[in-house]
Amino acid sequence: MSYKVIQWGTGNVGKHSLRAIIERPDLELVGLRVYSEEKSGRDAGDLVGLPPTGVRATTNVDEILAIDADCVAYTALGMTKGDISDSIADICLLLKNGFNVISSAVERAIYPKALAPDTLKQLEDACREGDSSFLGAGINPGFTMDLWPVYMSRLSRRIDRINIVEVCDMRNYDSAENMGFMGFGKTLEELGDRAMRFEGSDELTPFYSSVLMVSDALRFNVDAVRFESEYGVTDKRIEVATGVIEPGTVAVVKMRYVGESGGRDILVNEWVWRTTDEINPEWGTGEYWEMKIDGDPAMNCRLEATTTYDSKRIVSIVVATNVVNSIPAVCDASSGVKSALDLPPCGGGQVAAPAVANAT
Repeated sequence: MSYKVIQWGTGNVGKHSLRAIIERPDLELVGLRVYSEEKSGRDAGDLVGLPPTGVRATTNVDEILAIDADCVAYTALGMTKGDISDSIADICLLLKNGFNVISSAVERAIYPKALAPDTLKQLEDACREGDSSFLGAGINPGFTMDLWPVYMSRLSRRIDRINIVEVCDMRNYDSAENMGFMGFGKTLEELGDRAMRFEGSDELTPFYSSVLMVSDALRFNVDAVRFESEYGVTDKRIEVATGVIEPGTVAVVKMRYVGESGGRDILVNEWVWRTTDEINPEWGTGEYWEMKIDGDPAMNCRLEATTTYDSKRIVSIVVATNVVNSIPAVCDASSGVKSALDLPPCGGGQVAAPAVANAT
């Protein structure tokens, strides 16, 4: 079965998503929403270095709404802009018009229970009106600190603690807006009470959703969640894809969410984002995700990946592929706001055609 898909956005994640949709034989690209007049009117294939598709990019939302499609891969900037209201409005409009939607923009939506009640109600009402389904998807949150530990827990007899760390090299990341949001290039004084924006019920707190999802799935009964952060300040000028990290400003960010139960730490999710390996290398360098499960059996799992496309940033492509590979499951699901726990396990990727040996 083939699914008709609209790609919404062509940024760091959107380019990967667009390329994957074009190349998959079970998906048909039927529309492309862009935000710049420079891209408008261009063939979708041209935007990602592929042959012409016959699908022209447009900035006109009404044109998108007039397309016959099963699903929209919505990968516009959302949470990282500091305001998800525009993305929620877009997504609800699409849902009301009968499109199933999978989105990386509202990261906390990977587990609907983590959304503010008003936001969740908007999405549920839109799904009901359009008889459509919505799924939040990504890599973290969306896989490494939620689905990954849930899946691995099936091999456990007893779990005492789960500790996951993400280490990312941000030097080639070319979104200035996101880099600023993360705190890079800021002084400690400019960051001020920045930690508070990652706390509690704030919808700009995407990572809380992973703790909640895992605690519910594993019945860990988390009593409280605390947030901790540390920053590495550079004394040298560091050149990155978005410009320069000046001396005296943040070059390495470390933060963690800790789920507590019965007076002990049972879920520890940690992030290390860096623009140099010279500062606090003991926090971790390179790019990887690592999970340690204390219990029986004890487990140590490590995930490393690379890509040669676009900014070569692995996070961007795996966010996109999780979105794209979820399309069949979401299109086949009943209407409503979903999490990955509501859908059957689904695989992804396409098996490459075998190489043809030269005749002898």
